[in-house]
Amino acid sequence: MNRAKVDTQRDERAKRESEIVIAAERAAREEKTARLRALRLAAQAADEPDSVNPKPNGRHASPKR
Repeated sequence: MNRAKVDTQRDERAKRESEIVIAAERAAREEKTARLRALRLAAQAADEPDSVNPKPNGRHASPKR
C-alpha cells in the first residue's frame, strides 16, 4: 500500500491558525462573561436597600392614611 504524502508544514500552519482562533474565541467569551457579571452585580447593588440610610421603623415613621 502506498501512503499519502503528508504536508507537515500545511498541517502545522493549520494547527497554529486554529489555536489562534480558539484563543480569540475564549478571550471573547471571558470578556463577555466579565461584562455580564459586572452588569449583574450593578443591578443587584441597585436593587438592595441602602445600608447607610436604613428605612425608619414603625415607631418613628409618619403614619400612613
